[in-house]
Amino acid sequence: MRHFQAHVVLTRILVAAFVLCVACAPFAQAAPLIVGGSIFPTPAEPDPVGGQTVCGPLVAPYSTATFSGTLTSAVIFGDTTNPYGGLTFTYVVSNDASSSNVNARLSVNGYDGFLTDASYQVPASGVVPTYVDRQLPGDVVGFSFLGMPVGFGAIEPGQSSSLLVIQTNATTCSNSFASVIDGAIATIPTYAPAPEPAALALLGLGSLVMIRRRR
Repeated sequence: MRHFQAHVVLTRILVAAFVLCVACAPFAQAAPLIVGGSIFPTPAEPDPVGGQTVCGPLVAPYSTATFSGTLTSAVIFGDTTNPYGGLTFTYVVSNDASSSNVNARLSVNGYDGFLTDASYQVPASGVVPTYVDRQLPGDVVGFSFLGMPVGFGAIEPGQSSSLLVIQTNATTCSNSFASVIDGAIATIPTYAPAPEPAALALLGLGSLVMIRRRR
């Protein structure tokens, strides 16, 4: 009985702490996401503000045996809240009402070598992500949607995520791919930062060196 009461008290403390963090998050104007790091809870920020769309919007359908929906991606130049002065990437996951399963995570490939600041836009008009992470070696940024006591739940059939925002120091965008996950995995075309010309030149030089060594 005491163990059960202690568990209830701990759960209430966790919920209260999460709600307090979410309530305070809108006042934060920067949420740097380092390689190999994560941020809990996902910061709530008013960005993006201003600017113009330079890639997209791209509305790409996805489907698995248990769920289907669309991923809407866009890239903005001139976002005045971007702490790095580069491009801002936005994503919205929409789970079809006909799906039989939820969507619990969105991951996007293509951020290797770039600075990232991750958040969701407030006021939020959809399901809020619980936490955001950047997996080693740094290429993948992911938003996870968890239930209580730590989050507000996954994206149910008929629901959409809030506007998910990744601000970067990138100057150009390119085609990439994302994954929507919950048991099954759907791979979807999207946008991510494009490698800089200098990085591409180094990559090409490295390839030539490897070829010569093999010879």
